[in-house]
Amino acid sequence: MNAKQKIFLIAGIFIVLIIFLFFGAVKPMIYEIKKASASVKENREKLLLLENTDQDYLKQVEADYKDISNNLNTIQSSLIDKEQAVNFFIFLEQTASSTFNKLKINTVEFPNLTLDLEGSFTDLMKFVGLLENGKYFIDVDSISIRETAIKETLEGGPSSENIKAVMKIKVYTQK
Repeated sequence: MNAKQKIFLIAGIFIVLIIFLFFGAVKPMIYEIKKASASVKENREKLLLLENTDQDYLKQVEADYKDISNNLNTIQSSLIDKEQAVNFFIFLEQTASSTFNKLKINTVEFPNLTLDLEGSFTDLMKFVGLLENGKYFIDVDSISIRETAIKETLEGGPSSENIKAVMKIKVYTQK
């Protein structure tokens, strides 16, 4: 073989090696780079969506915080101070009296109270409505209502006190 043929042979071998190198190593690397690029783009879009969502959530939390802060005095005035519980009991008595109910309060497990009421069903419902819409924060845990024997009044008509109710309520107090 002469020198020209050797040069062409070596050049051909280099070209074939370069082609094999391109298809064997470079092309898979380009494919992996494209795949990684698509993954990065998708993750970036997800991150931007999450960031916008977080911003909206953060704005909502800030608005809620401002609303709560503005109403904090109102909220605190609706919580019963344990040393000022007498005012709450006076409120209960006045509410029972204004709705024509007889009331007995059991305070053994304060702030959980048991209220024994006697009166008519409509008066009981008025009492519950006034209690739940009053200025104090309470939860009515349970109400047990039973009918009592109908009493005759002095005029001969039936008495309006025909139910007895036992209410268990929880009063929210200040620490």
